[in-house]
Amino acid sequence: MTTLVVGAGLLGLCTARSLLARGETVRVLEAREAVALETSYANGGMLTPSLPEPWNDPGVHRHLAASLFDPKSAMKLHLHAVPSLFFWGISFLRNSAPSRYFRACEDNFRLASYSLQQTQAVTRELNLQYSQSSGGTLSVFRSERDLNAKKVVADRLAALGMRYSLLDGAGIVALEPSLADVRQKLVAGMHFRDDEFGDAQKFCVALADALTTSGVSIDTGMQVAEIVQSNGRVTGVRVGNESIAADRIVLAAGPDSRQLLRSLGISLPVQPAKGYSVTIDVSGIAGTPRIPVLDDSMHAGVTPLDHRLRLVGTAEFTGFRKQIDQVRVDNLFDLLHALFPSVDARIDRKKALPWAGLRPMSADGKPIIGSTPIDGLFLNTGHGHLGWSMAMGSAELLADLMQGLAPAIDSGPFSFSGR
Repeated sequence: MTTLVVGAGLLGLCTARSLLARGETVRVLEAREAVALETSYANGGMLTPSLPEPWNDPGVHRHLAASLFDPKSAMKLHLHAVPSLFFWGISFLRNSAPSRYFRACEDNFRLASYSLQQTQAVTRELNLQYSQSSGGTLSVFRSERDLNAKKVVADRLAALGMRYSLLDGAGIVALEPSLADVRQKLVAGMHFRDDEFGDAQKFCVALADALTTSGVSIDTGMQVAEIVQSNGRVTGVRVGNESIAADRIVLAAGPDSRQLLRSLGISLPVQPAKGYSVTIDVSGIAGTPRIPVLDDSMHAGVTPLDHRLRLVGTAEFTGFRKQIDQVRVDNLFDLLHALFPSVDARIDRKKALPWAGLRPMSADGKPIIGSTPIDGLFLNTGHGHLGWSMAMGSAELLADLMQGLAPAIDSGPFSFSGR
């Protein structure tokens, strides 16, 4: 039995690895010229079970409405995108009800925690190198209101096993000395010590090398135009004029998954949400952060990756447009200046590398993992900003489902049925 995995980013490659480990024959098809050149390319680099919150928190409707007229809004809705988001947006807002929101936080936390364990295990087994480090993440707060909002979520998750420490100014600086310049502006910090960080694109390249060594075919430049089915069962895909047969297909193509399913009469509740990052070479600059630092008020963060700093944050609903908006890039430089002014003073902004990618965001803030109404067709998409945090665990969960095994965690919250 041959399984085709469509997409060679984090979700596709991790899925291929999990199926291979169970003795499956796997082939991966990637539209781009190499692996991990889309959403997995320059993401935030954080593996964070501590950040399972969907973006549709209670009250999000007010933020989205205000963002129409605020180019610097952390979450930006563009007017031209409103028609395409209409039905998805209704579900997005419906799922911002507190009960649904907190349930999604808990479900995402369970999956992200499991995923981190699986990532650690695969990393050890294959000796993968991707600028990885442990040490946790540090969230800092400029107001009691922001702190209390985060504590509400953190205390719920602490009952599920999440560990965190509440820090005052002295504790923040002891953990991350590079924040000494702005200590007086911070009311508190929270250290999530079980989080890790690393370069997702490097992880994908290293994993792809291990897969090909083990006999998995990863074919790039293969834009899947159509999923072919007959009598309610998949038979393969069409790439250009070529038909490729398969017994099963896993769709892990990010926001493009929605387009491929449309011709099959399946409506996938996933929309692209554009995220930004800026990568800066800080070789020779002293006083850079040692662990990721997230600023809750700006909804953005800074991640150290060897000799680089990656500034990451903001979200835009602007359809499938990937053009880089300088205003959004400037937002990230504002973050750097607000947290690390002495570092900002010594970098050359003109040499920084801005990037934008389309995150596949589900309407309820949880990934979609499992079977579809068409026999042999499976999904692993909709992870939004949590793709790196959830990738390996999502792959393990899906591989168990495909083989009729009981997953290590409940798969129900992530099933396609009812979404």
